[in-house]
Amino acid sequence: MMRCASARKSPLRRRALSQVLLWAITFGKQYAPVPRSLAGTCRRMAKIAIFGLAKSGTTGLWSSLIKSYPRRYLQFFEGQFLPSRYNKYLGWGNPVNNPKHLINKEIIGSGFDFSCLDNYDKVIWLVRDPRDRLVSYILYRHYDHLYDDEDFVRQQLRLLEQKEQDPDSVSLVELETRLALPSPALDSAFFWSDHLKWDALDKTVSQGRTFLFKYEDYVDHNFDLLEDFLGVRIKSDTRVPKQFRRVIRSKAHGFWRHWFTERDMEHYRPLFQPFLERYGYADDWLLEDPREINPDHCSHYVRKIINERREAEHLTPVI
Repeated sequence: MMRCASARKSPLRRRALSQVLLWAITFGKQYAPVPRSLAGTCRRMAKIAIFGLAKSGTTGLWSSLIKSYPRRYLQFFEGQFLPSRYNKYLGWGNPVNNPKHLINKEIIGSGFDFSCLDNYDKVIWLVRDPRDRLVSYILYRHYDHLYDDEDFVRQQLRLLEQKEQDPDSVSLVELETRLALPSPALDSAFFWSDHLKWDALDKTVSQGRTFLFKYEDYVDHNFDLLEDFLGVRIKSDTRVPKQFRRVIRSKAHGFWRHWFTERDMEHYRPLFQPFLERYGYADDWLLEDPREINPDHCSHYVRKIINERREAEHLTPVI
């Protein structure tokens, strides 16, 4: 005998309905006071995506957006569905084949197919000064490069500590070479030479389908134009989810002026110049005097993320 669904509700179902009612009550309070220019758009369902090169701030901006949009938006992280509490209560354990409301972030790689941009209603192309991104990229890659080689890790930490004491004593070229990272001239983690792809992306920007947003504006909370594009107020005081918090280092820009050496400028300037010109970064290569490197943003940070990875792999921490 079939039982009417409304005859008796399980505790989980009652909890789900309570969540829906709570969301319905608070939704208006949370999103009602918006400017007229945003009215009517912030509640419209849309597929939203953030794209950028590695260490361009995509995780930080994604974290802000998932807290700024209604909780019914499905959360994707580099294509992987992340069930939220709200999704779980509604029984959305897996996304539908073609959801109408989602927020995704993707890292652009050498094999990236720009035609996938057509799958989204609103796309944010996040760019960052490649000199700052180089520093962040080299430091972060200790998380997944040679972290299990204790001798190498100790040598690398000594080099970073040496650079903190004397920024001229260790170049970024040396640090990158020791990590055996892909050459930034060849790998899209920094810059690729296929200008057809860059032109295809810039074309979507000129057509209004993609919004070009700078990491520096994200750090400085300059959200006005991005809010107009998205139709929602962006919460700038949000925290990155715990499982991704290791990506956070300095939340700053312009620090490359403390890190670069003369050798670095000679090596990287011709590689980064096209990117700087294309996206309106000043052709200014002056270094700070004096130069200072905060250990919390250098050796301490690298030690922390290496030990986080080593713990996950059941390896002893490096002290």
